[in-house]
Amino acid sequence: MRLTLSALGLAILSCATGTAGAQQADTALPQQQITIQPMTSVDVSSGKGYFQDPYPIHTTSPEASRGLPVFAGTNQKLLSCTGEIRPDCFAASPVKLDPGSFADKVTAAGAHLNNFENLNIFQDDTGAWQMAVTAHLKKIGGTGSGWNVILHAHPTSEGAGVPTAWQVDDVLVGGVEKPAPDNYDGKYFEDNGTLYLVYNRKIGEGQDAVVAQAMKSPSQKAGVPPVPLLGPEMADGGYNSELAFGLNQPKTVQLIETGNITKIDGKYVMTYSVGTYNRPDYKAGIAWSDHFLPTAGTYYRRVQMPDKAGIWGQINHPEVKYLLQAQKPAWPNYVGQQVLAPGVPAIIRTADQQYYLTFAGYDPSDAPTDEKHLYKGAHRRPYYVRLKVDVPAGKTVDGASAAELARWVEPARGI
Repeated sequence: MRLTLSALGLAILSCATGTAGAQQADTALPQQQITIQPMTSVDVSSGKGYFQDPYPIHTTSPEASRGLPVFAGTNQKLLSCTGEIRPDCFAASPVKLDPGSFADKVTAAGAHLNNFENLNIFQDDTGAWQMAVTAHLKKIGGTGSGWNVILHAHPTSEGAGVPTAWQVDDVLVGGVEKPAPDNYDGKYFEDNGTLYLVYNRKIGEGQDAVVAQAMKSPSQKAGVPPVPLLGPEMADGGYNSELAFGLNQPKTVQLIETGNITKIDGKYVMTYSVGTYNRPDYKAGIAWSDHFLPTAGTYYRRVQMPDKAGIWGQINHPEVKYLLQAQKPAWPNYVGQQVLAPGVPAIIRTADQQYYLTFAGYDPSDAPTDEKHLYKGAHRRPYYVRLKVDVPAGKTVDGASAAELARWVEPARGI
């Protein structure tokens, strides 16, 4: 989740949804309801049970996960469940993050450490634990929304399970001396013996992309530039559903973020967020690649379908088929009656080889807004959805049709 969007024009409040004469009536599709389950039990009065940005923790030892994936989040907590995944079974426990000498460096640079975001914890094949975490900084007395720096942290607690105490040690991306554009949401991914830092980076004015940076070690980058994995589609008119503030806006903003990658039957699948986390346009997308690093000049391949009715403003133009969305009732996988702004999606696999999509969103009955009519992020809740996974043997991502690719992973309905 990105918490510093004001510089990109959050004051733009209009959510225009179509081009005059092109968009048809946005009435709900006749489809069976997707079965969405809450991960936690929420007590609105006490504020317990909310959880922003549930990032699954990569572990290599069974005792670390206690049988089910554990999640870390922007609210500096761990989310875990024992037994089998079931509604309301996850509970939060605190994570301590000591800024160490990094805080002194920020102060010396005349800046202020606002907060830590996007805690991503990773256990490598040797059993060593790493954390990539985003720090939000702002110049003392300065104007604007500040900037982000991605940091490495090491555990300072020992014992079975995921460490609960950490200390910052190295800067991975960005710096404290002057603002750097849009470096956030760093996480580790290991592929064929190479460790990568996957993170969000600005690639154009109002455009964010998910990139992969090869690493020498968890705390040191390799001497090669980051490789874009997925960014806004600009060719052939692009995808209107990726416009963060809707159509016909004076400022074009396209944010592709999160970038949680899972390997399924030899293919790489990325679940990602589009839009802004505190608006109805936040959606959960899915894209595929035959290789972790896509062919030069290409992105992970989005799942898409033709927009025959011009729901997104371009009749018969290809558009993204999201795993979950609460913006357009007439577009597939609409869940607006159950969850608003579903985002930060991740595909997890449990010990019994079942696949689930985890994500965060707002209960429609508990989605308060601020003076700008934006959802209050502190009210985000974690959810899960059972997935139907059918990746055909011998079929490549590049060789699959759009309709075939759309069937490889789908949200389950009625179970």
